[in-house]
Amino acid sequence: MASSSSQRGYSAPCPGCGAPVHFSNAQASFAICEFCRSTVVRDGEVLKRIGSMAEVFEDYSPLKVGASGMIKRSGKPEPFTLVGRAQYKSGAGSWSEWVASLSNGDLAWLSEDNGSFVFAVPWQPPGWSVTAFEAREWRMGREVRVGEESFTVTSIQDAQLMAAQGELAQLPELGKSFKLVELRNEKDQILSIDFSGKAPAFSLGAAVALDSLQMQGLRSTINKKEEGRHFNCPKCAAVVPVRFETTKAMSCPSCGSLIDMSQGMGGELNFAEQRKKIRPQIPLGREGALDGLKWQVVGFQRRSGRGMGEDEDDSFIWDEYLLYNQKAGFSFIVDSEDGWSTARVINGAPKLSKGGATATYLQRKYQRDYAYLSETEYAEGEFYWPVFKGAKSSNVDYVNAGKKSSLALETANQETTWSHGQSASAATIALAFGVDKLKDRSQVSPLSGSGFSWGTILFWLFALLFILPFLRACMSSNNCDPRTDPNCTYSRSSSGSYGGYTSGGSHK
Repeated sequence: MASSSSQRGYSAPCPGCGAPVHFSNAQASFAICEFCRSTVVRDGEVLKRIGSMAEVFEDYSPLKVGASGMIKRSGKPEPFTLVGRAQYKSGAGSWSEWVASLSNGDLAWLSEDNGSFVFAVPWQPPGWSVTAFEAREWRMGREVRVGEESFTVTSIQDAQLMAAQGELAQLPELGKSFKLVELRNEKDQILSIDFSGKAPAFSLGAAVALDSLQMQGLRSTINKKEEGRHFNCPKCAAVVPVRFETTKAMSCPSCGSLIDMSQGMGGELNFAEQRKKIRPQIPLGREGALDGLKWQVVGFQRRSGRGMGEDEDDSFIWDEYLLYNQKAGFSFIVDSEDGWSTARVINGAPKLSKGGATATYLQRKYQRDYAYLSETEYAEGEFYWPVFKGAKSSNVDYVNAGKKSSLALETANQETTWSHGQSASAATIALAFGVDKLKDRSQVSPLSGSGFSWGTILFWLFALLFILPFLRACMSSNNCDPRTDPNCTYSRSSSGSYGGYTSGGSHK
C-alpha cells in the first residue's frame, strides 16, 4: 500500500453495525461499510451514518480495491493504490470510476473510457471562475480556452450514482442526477467537470494501458473463468457467456436477439429481436494479424446512412467489425463504399477550424468530406458500448489528401467520439484473417455482376450515339433546337444518382 508521512490511516466502528470502517487516505471523506453497506461520512474523529448504499453490480473488471500500481507523473514513477470504486450511469451508458490513493496523499481516478482506461488527477483550470452548471454556457462542440490549452466540449451528461464501495473523496446522492461535462483536445487530454457537489470538481486525465501501470493484486483470471460470467437470454433463456468486463451489449448465440447490458448483469436486461440474420464476410471469432498485433473479431455491426441537407436522398450501408487485443484493447475494420479501412477510437478531440471545414490531428489537416445520419440495422457479438437496433447518431467524415487516412466524428446522446482510420486493401485484410476473398465495394462498377457481355455493352454504346441527339431534343425547350441554336440548353436531374448508385462521401 502506498504510504506517506503526510497521511494517516484512521479506523472507527461503523455507526450502522459496529464493524470497523477504515480510512487509509486523509482526503477521503466518505466510506462504504463492507458489512452492512452503510454510507458513512467522517467528521473529525467521528463517523456519521448518512444512508445505505446499493450493492455494486459485478462488472468483472480486472481491477479491485486494494490493487496497486505505478503511474508516471512529471516523468517520474509514483505508486498508487485503489481504495474505492463508484459506478455511474447516464444516457450514454454505465461505467466504473476507481479512486486511487497516491503516495503523497492525493487522490486520483482510474476510469473506463471508450474501451480503454483513463488516469486522471485533480486539476484547477487557471483563470476559470466556474461555480455552477449554466446550460447557456455549455454546448456540444464549444471550444474553451484553458490557460495555454484549448479544449472542445465532447460530452454533457445527466449522470447518476448507482453504487459505490470503499473510500471516496465526494459522494453524489444515490440515484440523483447531476451534470457531468467532458472536454478533450488534440493532445489526447481529457478534462472532466463534476457538478455533483457544492462546487464543481475538475480533473485532467489521459488514456493509459493497464500493462503500463505495472499493476499488482488484480483480480485473478483463474477465478474469473471459474466463476463463468454468464446469464440467461431474456428472450429464449439460453445461456449467454460474456467475455469482456467492459461489455455493454451483445447478441444471444442461440436466438440472435440483441441484448442491452448497459445496466450491468444485475440490472434489467432488455432485448430486441433480429429476425434477418446477416452473415459477416469475416466470421466472428476469427483471429488475424494487423500492424504487428494479433486481433480477434468479437463484434459485427451493419449500419445505414442518409445524407443531410442537399444530400438527404443519398443512402448507403457499411459494415463494422470490432476487434480485440488483450494489450491494445479494441479497434475496427470498416467495409464501406469507399473500400476497406482500419480505425481506432482516439481519446482526444482534433482541433476544428471555425465552421468545421477542417480538422487538425497529430499536426495533419483533414478536409470535411461528408455529413450524414446513421442507424444500426443489425449487430452480433460483444460490444463495449450500448448497441441496439435502431440506435441513431449524426456523423461527419474528414479526409486528408488522397483519402489514405480519415477522421470520423460521431455524436449520440450528447456525447461525441472521434476515430482515426487508415485505408487498407481487401486483399491485405483477407490474407490477415484467412478469408478466401473479400468483396471491395469501392471497385464495383455499375455493370459488375450484371451479366452483360462485351458484345452487349458495345451494342448499347453504338445505339447511344444515335439515341443521344434525340434525347437532347426531347429535353430541350419547345421553342429552340439545340442542333442549330447555340443558346438552347437542356436539363437533367441534379441528384447525382445513376442506376441506383449513390455518390456518397467517405462513409465509415
